[in-house]
Amino acid sequence: MNIGKKFVEQRDAGGDDNMIPMINVVFLMLVFFMVAGQIKKSDPIKVQPPVSINEARAQTEPNVVIVVGEGKAYVNDTLFDAGQLQSYLESAFEESPDQEGFWVQIKADGDVSIESLKPIFTEIRRSGLTKVSIATQLNRSAQ
Repeated sequence: MNIGKKFVEQRDAGGDDNMIPMINVVFLMLVFFMVAGQIKKSDPIKVQPPVSINEARAQTEPNVVIVVGEGKAYVNDTLFDAGQLQSYLESAFEESPDQEGFWVQIKADGDVSIESLKPIFTEIRRSGLTKVSIATQLNRSAQ
């Protein structure tokens, strides 16, 4: 009987046996959220794109994303004036490993007037880039 009591005392002394199932559950939850979760870089300002009836989507990711709204233009989370965009776009194009596939996407709020986008388009044209798109959202009511 002394031997059984000694065995129980040794087992209780460990105390970590009850933590193993909890560690397994936490590990499985971690793996689940890593697989199921989607981490996407958010825009520096909230933008609601204009509506479009065109369903075509770009096949590749843009090299440069310009977010325009509230009189501001952000490129990769950095605030730029319209006059600074040309030099940035030229250097980004020169540093790109795939210059043939280099393109720029503009994300503008649907409430932004075309007049406020003209300086952005002018700077892109001056930089020599020809592959430019404007992000839109599909108009579901037109279908």
